[in-house]
Amino acid sequence: MKATRKFISLLLTVLMVVSTVAAVGITVSAAGDTVYVKVPSSYGTPNCYMWNSSSDQDVAWPGTAMTAEGDGIYSYTPSKSFANVIFNNGSGQTADLTFPGAGNIYNMETNSWEPYILGPTVPFITLSKKDGASFKTETLKVTVTAKNADSAYYTVDGGAQVSFTDSVDVVLGANTAVGSTVTLFVSATNANGEATASATYTKKEASSAGGSGSDGSTAPALGGYYATNPNGQVGQNASITIDGSISDWNSSMLIAQGVANDDPRVYRPSSMHEIAIDDYALYAAWDSSNLYLMWEVANVQDAIAPMDNFPLTQGNLWIYNLPVFFYFSTDPSIEGDGTVASGGTVWDSGITLDANIDTVVAISTNASNGPFVYKANDDGKIVYNETRHSNIKIEWGNSTLSQNLYGIDEGYGHYNNRLPGDTLDESSKWIDFYADPEHKKSLDMFYEMSIPLDLLGIDDSYLEQNGIGLMKVSTFGTSAVNTLPADPSTWDNAAEEYTKDPTTSHEKEDSDHITVPLARIGALLSGGNTPITPPDKPTEPTTPTTPTTPTNPTTPTTPTTPTTPTTPTTPTTPQPSKPEGGVDSKYYLGDANLDGIVNVKDATLIQKVTAGLERAFKDEALVCADADVDTEVNVKDATAIQKYVAGLPVKTAIGEPIVI
Repeated sequence: MKATRKFISLLLTVLMVVSTVAAVGITVSAAGDTVYVKVPSSYGTPNCYMWNSSSDQDVAWPGTAMTAEGDGIYSYTPSKSFANVIFNNGSGQTADLTFPGAGNIYNMETNSWEPYILGPTVPFITLSKKDGASFKTETLKVTVTAKNADSAYYTVDGGAQVSFTDSVDVVLGANTAVGSTVTLFVSATNANGEATASATYTKKEASSAGGSGSDGSTAPALGGYYATNPNGQVGQNASITIDGSISDWNSSMLIAQGVANDDPRVYRPSSMHEIAIDDYALYAAWDSSNLYLMWEVANVQDAIAPMDNFPLTQGNLWIYNLPVFFYFSTDPSIEGDGTVASGGTVWDSGITLDANIDTVVAISTNASNGPFVYKANDDGKIVYNETRHSNIKIEWGNSTLSQNLYGIDEGYGHYNNRLPGDTLDESSKWIDFYADPEHKKSLDMFYEMSIPLDLLGIDDSYLEQNGIGLMKVSTFGTSAVNTLPADPSTWDNAAEEYTKDPTTSHEKEDSDHITVPLARIGALLSGGNTPITPPDKPTEPTTPTTPTTPTNPTTPTTPTTPTTPTTPTTPTTPQPSKPEGGVDSKYYLGDANLDGIVNVKDATLIQKVTAGLERAFKDEALVCADADVDTEVNVKDATAIQKYVAGLPVKTAIGEPIVI
């Protein structure tokens, strides 16, 4: 097991010591013995991790990337002798293996060591792009490597032979018509023989990103209040200091525009107690070293549902560990869809794309997990890499560059006519939340991040000449809930119940297949883009009508006249009277913090405990916090208390004294 990979028992150590004088079944490798492994075709490049004891290991986990020898065989030569080895690829690993020494290879298909007798060393050729790949840029770069060769050459479409040593980058397609192919042939020789390799690549048309596009997308970019590359903007060449200040950014760097108040929770009647995952705008810049990204996150809880105050008191995403993914297309010859070589999707998120992607940068909202950079293999499958990249920088702040914050002025789902897809209707109740005195801009936030260009496998000249594509995806639970550019997959199940908690949205656990085009950075697609420009926004925001509390709702969750609960003009906190005889009046149902009063502080405490931000309830507090009396303390109890404080009917005796 991985957790015990660095451990070796005392018995094994003793056997290693005596192995040279006793006939035991363990062989310690000699210094310089090469380790070989044969992996399945989809495995990717394995790492070799070797050790003798917890204090005597080759290099730190996950080990050293092995060298390809052809036919799925990889090798690694350690600097000294080691008795134990694990082969791994970042997402899977072998058991703790005992290395039997030279002349053996570990076969992952049979999970066993087998004899491996090396014959005369012949040349070995590798191509960075597999045979049959296509490309949609003007040219395609293929790295050719010839190992163990005394001489090597390549030809393009049968032309002149070009000699090279070790490795060379071959640029193809400059004079190739769309729909035509170009063939690369390579030959390498030494005293033991000759090796050859050949691959044919097809140049495809780069079409509009405003509809089904050359990036693989199958649906047009969303319009209306949404936008992809508005006004043809692709970011700017500029150096950004990642310091939690927004001062280096400007509006001309905008590459994708979202909408405020469109996260899935607004479509459920009782999920406004959750934090908003509400991406609003995405910006890009670059210099000779880094790609810079900045994105804004809205939190209009104060204007939409102030009674559910947890997203107000704990409204910063930095306290959460929620996955965020950046899906890049940097190499148009790779047509990945977000699936992983070992099966499934990145971090089991259920996210796939029609647009072609080849690189994923994965982080969490508090930067405690990652950043990781995962690259796709030639088959377009993402291969995990456990390396954390400390040279990817990320900071945040409570502000936005946007001068307007457009969205629909309601929450609580069908109670207020919030139905999935309403953000595509320009007749919805649109307002500028920054013109609404109820909303404080200080609740909104931004992140900024720098990614070294070499981690993406590009440089600034490539970025400016060819451009790259990007889809940013935010998650909550195990699924996508907001994207930039926006995609309808993040609200298709928003109004349905979450299986683990009916108060919140099924969108947190569904699979999301993204169909819209990627935002472009550096350059639009060479075949032409159709960037979407937002419509003229209202100069005078619609004045929202104040919702009223239903007079006689048939049930607590389905009032006869659907409206959003509002804060009473003079909020009153119920003060339980002391009961007579036999009842301990210190405890009241719903009084989670045991201060003798049932109010929003109790609901907030329950939400914090449920989110893991406070210690779990014990003893009397555990009984009092179970406001709906179902023997569990969760967000349903917080919701019940919030309804009680708002003067809405509740099913249990919240605020009444209880015996403990």
